[in-house]
Amino acid sequence: NLNRYRLLKTLRQDNRYIFVVNAPLSIKEFIKDDIFVREFIMKTSGEYYRVLTADVFADNNYHDYEDISDTLSLDDLKLWSKEDETYLKKDNNKNSAFKFNTLFDVNYFLKDISSLMFPMKYRTADNLKQIAVLADLYGISYEKMRGYVANAVNKSDDSFNLNQLKYSCMNAKTNYEKVAEDKYNVPCQIYLMSLQDGKEVTDYDKKILFNLADRYYLNNSVINVLLAHTLKVCDNRLLENYIYPIASDFHRNDIDTASKALERLSLDNHRNGKTDSLPVYDASGNKKLSDKELDELLSLRGKK
Repeated sequence: NLNRYRLLKTLRQDNRYIFVVNAPLSIKEFIKDDIFVREFIMKTSGEYYRVLTADVFADNNYHDYEDISDTLSLDDLKLWSKEDETYLKKDNNKNSAFKFNTLFDVNYFLKDISSLMFPMKYRTADNLKQIAVLADLYGISYEKMRGYVANAVNKSDDSFNLNQLKYSCMNAKTNYEKVAEDKYNVPCQIYLMSLQDGKEVTDYDKKILFNLADRYYLNNSVINVLLAHTLKVCDNRLLENYIYPIASDFHRNDIDTASKALERLSLDNHRNGKTDSLPVYDASGNKKLSDKELDELLSLRGKK
């Protein structure tokens, strides 16, 4: 019935349905519809129809009155910016997919969260990118993230609290699974747990993970390469004064893949003369000393 009276539009794609609510017709719009008005008279009566519509057909003569209606002033739009203007462009009115270099698929995430839980005005590119990054860092599932996002919407002051969302993600229980050390494109917290044989990641290390993504703009695969390298070089420790300078270098030089990160680290080691194995010396040219010469040499050393 709502469809028949144009109060509701029903759309379908495969097994998914969308219901679009339409504003009701005004009296004038209603009686101009040949079908609607005839059905109304048949269901009520012609006399009742005339009573309801008597004022509609009356001639309103306003010729003796001055129109002093107030109107919006352009001064009300003085804060309107060029960035705001982009929202009115046709391309932006389309339901385009968000494209982030993350494991977390934001478009899939948005399909199953209602506008009541996550209002449209908070679905900005910046907010959605932050959601995806947090999911990649701490291994947050789509189901959990929907709950965290809904809790971050503060209806009392009409805001979206990213700090609360960050806190929820950092304190979430991680579903650990062992991953290979050379499998870098996985959530960072899970990768770090694998490097430390399944031990829980501490708050100190979780903050390092967040800083690498938020302040140094590294994606999860590059972060994981850096984690493995730092633990190996720094005696199984994540040292901020070691890891952050390398992160800054990665950002400066557009290191955005695991292969680029490994190549950069290998190049630095080569330049610094560093190697993972002890050097082998060729002693074939050394002079052979007799026992007497060796004793004399040792005695001289003892006198110094």
